[in-house]
Amino acid sequence: MPLNLSNSAALGRTYAAARMMAGIDQASLAERAGISAGTVSNVERGRDSKADTLRAIRRALSQEGVLIAFSRNNGLASVSIAFASDDEEDD
Repeated sequence: MPLNLSNSAALGRTYAAARMMAGIDQASLAERAGISAGTVSNVERGRDSKADTLRAIRRALSQEGVLIAFSRNNGLASVSIAFASDDEEDD
């Protein structure tokens, strides 16, 4: 049975999953992103999706080797969360 999530809820779960893949808690991600832990919590609950906030979180996650990519095709959205390869970590 497919989940019936709003776009903001799905976005929030994506960021929560990426943070967990990085092995860090909300407070650590917040510190790395230069935002408050409450803001990270709001993002993960689908309550904050300001572009600057999401960019800061993606940047902080990428420094931990976790990359998030979004794409839209034919009205469908897809999300990819991946670890950076060993080659990418050396850059």
